[in-house]
Amino acid sequence: MVKRATDRRVQRTRQLLQDALISMMIEKGYEATTVQDIIDRANVGRATFYAHFADKETLLASRIEDLRAMLTQQQQQALATRGGVRERGLGFSLAMLEHARSHLPLYAMIVGQPSGAFVVQRIHRTIADLVALDFKGLGVKGTPEQRALATEYVAGAFMAVLTWWLDHGAKLPPQEVDLIVRRLVMQGLAAGELRPDPIAMARKQS
Repeated sequence: MVKRATDRRVQRTRQLLQDALISMMIEKGYEATTVQDIIDRANVGRATFYAHFADKETLLASRIEDLRAMLTQQQQQALATRGGVRERGLGFSLAMLEHARSHLPLYAMIVGQPSGAFVVQRIHRTIADLVALDFKGLGVKGTPEQRALATEYVAGAFMAVLTWWLDHGAKLPPQEVDLIVRRLVMQGLAAGELRPDPIAMARKQS
């Protein structure tokens, strides 16, 4: 019981610091934000901050890992469904778009300012890792080099679409953007002769 209460306190403190970081990033940008800014905004002591995180980079990494966990869960649910490639592929896409839209001021800052470049790189890497898992789950054909190239292409294309969408105020519904992205990606894989393997898909669904 004591351990559970301690775990909840730790989680609340981590969440408080993450929220303070996000708030300061919107206000000043990531590069200009200092640890002192974060602890002032969170109203905690410096010792409390360093009891949880080594620096602002590890604090940011923890936030991105939380995002990765949420996207991975959505992706795994999509891959586990019985459906076609278009329904099962890029299962993280809609969740990512909805997350960006619900945190529009933050994402607008990230993609709209040079100081957001570091964060964009971290998100890009997360998306690329998820695409690679998608290709594995769908049994996408091709050599390892071909799949690696396709992974970077799809991740880059997704980030370009996300940036364009945010730059234009995220006016298109996330569901519409998601549908277009999925359709283009799957058609592109087929055109590049990296089609998902239907036998592998059936085996993973059984």
